[in-house]
Order: sequence, then C-alpha cells, then structure tokens
Amino acid sequence: MIISPCPACGGKRLKPKVLSVKIADRSIIDVTDMSIKQCIIFFKTLILSKKQEEIAWQILKEIKTRLNFLDRVGLNYLTLSRSAGTISGGEAQRIRLATQIGSNLMDDVYIFVESCIGLHQHDNK
Repeated sequence: MIISPCPACGGKRLKPKVLSVKIADRSIIDVTDMSIKQCIIFFKTLILSKKQEEIAWQILKEIKTRLNFLDRVGLNYLTLSRSAGTISGGEAQRIRLATQIGSNLMDDVYIFVESCIGLHQHDNK
C-alpha cells in the first residue's frame, strides 16, 4: 500500500497556515531543512526591520548560540529536520556534549574515556 502525503501540507506535517509564515522568503520547513552551517549563514545575514529586530532579538540570540555550539562540536552538516532516530551514537554524544557546554555550568570537569570514540578527532583534544 502506498501512502501519499497529505495534500494540505504536502507531507511537511505542518498546517498550511503555519507554512505560510515566512522570514526572508523561507518557511520554518525551509530553514530546518538547511544544514547547521547553512542556518548559521542564514541567521547571520538575515536583514530585519528595526521593529522586527526588537521583537526577535532574544530568540535569534538563542538560535545563533545553539547553532554555533552544534557547529563547534563538528555537527554542522546535520539538518534540524533530521529525525533523532537517524543520528549515530557519536553524533548523539556530540549533541549531549554541546548541550552540557552550552549550559554555562561553572567548575565542571569533563573526562573522556573510550566512550568518546564517536567524537571527531579535533573534539577529542
């Protein structure tokens, strides 16, 4: 049996009303389908009006911070729309590491043992 995508949303799992909201001519699906690297560039070069900047500055700050953490731990090739079930053990470990580093906890010590096998070589240092 072949299941075709919902005609209303085109298989994007969001209502047409939600998909119609755009920023810089891109919907949320367009942005989440970009790689982390592409998202960083998109948000870095995003041009907003003064009023839009006032409204969005805090959320944009959070988005940029989280994207930069994912980039710094070597996951800039992932897309935000990727299902968690498709992420490898090493990728999941780097995401957990990025989350811990991003929480700005003080006086934490990270000890890497064999479980860091999945990390990229520059992250092992």
